[in-house]
Amino acid sequence: MTRARSNGIEIEYDSFGDDHREAIVLISGLGVQMTRWPVDFCELLAGRGYRVVRFDNRDVGLSTSSAGPWGV
Repeated sequence: MTRARSNGIEIEYDSFGDDHREAIVLISGLGVQMTRWPVDFCELLAGRGYRVVRFDNRDVGLSTSSAGPWGV
């Protein structure tokens, strides 16, 4: 897994397939980790010629939790 960093926030993400291919970004719902999208499913899409990206939203999983009143 990899982290993208910007403005003090870190977002954990995985990428499957060729970085130069058309991308499919898999977004999980509120409070759901990226692992909701199984590796086998991501690899299936990558095998069909796409770059697949899944990520943990802020305050979820391995991404940064905010220190604000709504943070965990």
